[in-house]
Amino acid sequence: MDKFEKKYGIQEDEKVGTFHRNRRMFCIYQNKLFIAESNLPYSHATWFEKEGWVPKAKDELMNEVTRGMIDNKGDIYFYIGYDFEINKEIEFIFFSHLKELVEKLKLKSNAKVFGGSIKQEAGKKWLPRKEYGKIEDNL
Repeated sequence: MDKFEKKYGIQEDEKVGTFHRNRRMFCIYQNKLFIAESNLPYSHATWFEKEGWVPKAKDELMNEVTRGMIDNKGDIYFYIGYDFEINKEIEFIFFSHLKELVEKLKLKSNAKVFGGSIKQEAGKKWLPRKEYGKIEDNL
């Protein structure tokens, strides 16, 4: 088990890789929106490491950067940290970049926006901590 698997509490097996490939990652780093390539089989932590934002020995950035994903239905999830939390600051940062994210990925206005995720046992869908309504309601 690597350091990210330990912190997330998730073993990176084929099922997790399939989940990762079926969503599109994004993050807001240094007040700039970054969107990962599609079909990537790994986590945000691995993406950040590959970008050079997270050195192998340190990963505090995971607790500082607003990040999220768009699922295969086009719904948006955003959060921070290894426990996939939300707070007022993260909400402000995310919603400040929502229009740009929607335009760049051509997301449908009736897709939903969710904040945070509640970890579930392996194989079960993670539930959002908060629902904000449709994209069109938040622009």
